[in-house]
Amino acid sequence: MSDKWKLYKDSRNKWCWYKTAKSGRMLGASTQNFETEEECEADAKANGMTDDSIRE
Repeated sequence: MSDKWKLYKDSRNKWCWYKTAKSGRMLGASTQNFETEEECEADAKANGMTDDSIRE
């Protein structure tokens, strides 16, 4: 099982992402918030998420 990526809206209704290991330990997170899910996904991909990554 590989790392999991989660794209979500925060309390300000902005998009963010984080990555966790299969153990549940957080490995990384976005350093900024995004207006659209597409911008957020592009940033996650720039930080290692691939098309075959596991997403929650």
